[in-house]
Amino acid sequence: MLYWLCLAIFGVCFLNTGAKTKESGQRLKYYTDDALRNLAVRLFDNEGFKRESKPFMRERMPDTDGIRAVQNHIVDRLTKLDWDVELDSFEDDTPFDTKTFTNIIATLNPRASYRLVLACHYDSKNMTYEKGSQKGVFIGAVDSAIPCGILMDMAMQMDCLFQKSKENLDLTVQLIFFDGEEAYHEWTHTDSLYGSRHLANRWYNEDDPNVPNKKKIDTIKLFVLLDLIGTRDIHFCNLDMRSQKYFEELVKIEKNLKKQKLLNSMGTSVNSRLFDDLPCPWVGGVQDDHIPFDDHKRSILHLISLPFPSVWHTFQDNEDALDYEVTDNFNRIFRVFVARYLHLDPLKGACKKK
Repeated sequence: MLYWLCLAIFGVCFLNTGAKTKESGQRLKYYTDDALRNLAVRLFDNEGFKRESKPFMRERMPDTDGIRAVQNHIVDRLTKLDWDVELDSFEDDTPFDTKTFTNIIATLNPRASYRLVLACHYDSKNMTYEKGSQKGVFIGAVDSAIPCGILMDMAMQMDCLFQKSKENLDLTVQLIFFDGEEAYHEWTHTDSLYGSRHLANRWYNEDDPNVPNKKKIDTIKLFVLLDLIGTRDIHFCNLDMRSQKYFEELVKIEKNLKKQKLLNSMGTSVNSRLFDDLPCPWVGGVQDDHIPFDDHKRSILHLISLPFPSVWHTFQDNEDALDYEVTDNFNRIFRVFVARYLHLDPLKGACKKK
């Protein structure tokens, strides 16, 4: 699935900068303690999260009945939540003949000028063949069923806030579920990232109907990619200095929620904290679905667990490997980050949970 671009590099210094981002000028909203509690605790529903993730816990190889079932689930769920859902289907050559791929693009308000993109891949790797002395079914729970569940659960838990924000024509949120991230045979520039390569190229050439003289790819303010999330040994560090300010916000949010006892006390990762503000030893990055968009100079926040979880690309990457308590803490932090970026008001009328 993923391929390291560089070996560990130590001793990298990052500049300590303020909350306003150079890339987009987007200032994140400050929240009161009660607003944070509403986002982190009152929107907590671990059993609901498990239900949202369950439909992804199956084989999901491109152009198979398994992935088509997942496609139908995503489209049905988000359509009922009143998102504008587009299926971006195309054919591409693979080492195993021509396959049909389908990206799913769900936009809260398609009339808005700019977008916060939250993305993951929803295909699973073809590992049903014999691998060494092992045979089995590859579920890909962390790779990438749980990241899909995180986005689906966010759409559900924050539905009231999202719907209230539709009046904002300047900025909206967009969910992208990429097909064909995994290599069919061996990771190369042509055997990988089928869906993201296709969509980035398409949007590079398509005019944006809401912003004159801009292509669709130019109206992405921030592109956030989730991958390899769900186990107890997850750990995040900043892979790109250009996204440092965004990553620092995640670090601050986690520290603040922990200080106010708004994190799940049962959700302790092996690294004690999820977001590390120390220099990242993998500064060169990792090839993933953000690469085609990064090639077009988009602002990227790549949230992938490093080192990779121990179950990565093994048949043990199934629901038994998951720690829902740790994942719950990621969800709490990430909900606050998204709400702050979009300037959502968690205390607004009917959206405030009791």
